[in-house]
Amino acid sequence: MVGYSVTAPGGLERHDGDPAAIGRAAAELGRDRHLWAELDGRDAVELAGVLDALGLKRFGSESRGHPKVERVGDTVMLVVKTLWYIQDTRQVETGVLVLYTDGRSLVTVSRGEADPVPAVRGRIAAEDRLRSDGVPAIVYALLDRVVEDYASALESLSDEIESLERAVFSGGRRDLIERIYSLIRETLEFQNAVRPLIPFAQRLRRRRAASPVFSPSYMRDVAGRLLRVDGEVDSCMNLLTTVLTAHQGQIGTWQNEDMRKISAWGAIAVVPTAIAGIYGMNFDHMPELHWVFGYPLVLAVMATVCLSLYRGFKRNGWL
Repeated sequence: MVGYSVTAPGGLERHDGDPAAIGRAAAELGRDRHLWAELDGRDAVELAGVLDALGLKRFGSESRGHPKVERVGDTVMLVVKTLWYIQDTRQVETGVLVLYTDGRSLVTVSRGEADPVPAVRGRIAAEDRLRSDGVPAIVYALLDRVVEDYASALESLSDEIESLERAVFSGGRRDLIERIYSLIRETLEFQNAVRPLIPFAQRLRRRRAASPVFSPSYMRDVAGRLLRVDGEVDSCMNLLTTVLTAHQGQIGTWQNEDMRKISAWGAIAVVPTAIAGIYGMNFDHMPELHWVFGYPLVLAVMATVCLSLYRGFKRNGWL
């Protein structure tokens, strides 16, 4: 059974039925009534049956591809990725929303947790203006919800990037490379969801939509917001690239500092090691070998030289 809605200026009616029942309901629609079938994408046979019942073209496996807009005859297919941000794992998760429409009927297939369909259904039921505008208004409301979810996920991602930036420049010595690369990967996933839709958004702004279903003036608002989201994602990626470069420079500086410290302490350790090595050769005739104050003198020489070296390295910033 497939859930579907019949929208009219007076309200929205919810029904359930098989593809044949949906086809009969579509045939009985009046001029100001429209049918919207909602599927969850788990049954390809069911989708094919609903499309055939409504006279919509099939696009086969292409509906599972990346975001795009295609048209065959009077049928338009729009594929968009849905996004949501998981705060606990700091990950951007994606789903898919596919729309098939000829302007009279609409079929949506959704996969993923960020499903805009229930919220949009409630909005359509509550707003008379959207019901009066038919399928184009439903398509607008779906895209508007998807872009709103983009903005929400982007806000969370931006907050995480700003937190990372503060951590990098806080002055502490923490290796944050893994965290930076993780955020770069999530931002790339965000870009892969948004970037393919940019040509479509630009056409909407220029009023050159692929179908009359995208022609209402309020679609330009969605297009503008989508373009702004794309620009902000680019800014996030640029910031992450800058932070990565700066952090790699910091790590190089830390390594140089560590090498200077190791070299300095090594040089200090050479002095007592060399003196002890010489006096440990067990020769009979060595300077001050049998002198009462020979041993304290050697220790004093060791301490004086080591202290002098330590002060010199300290003054030069090596220690």
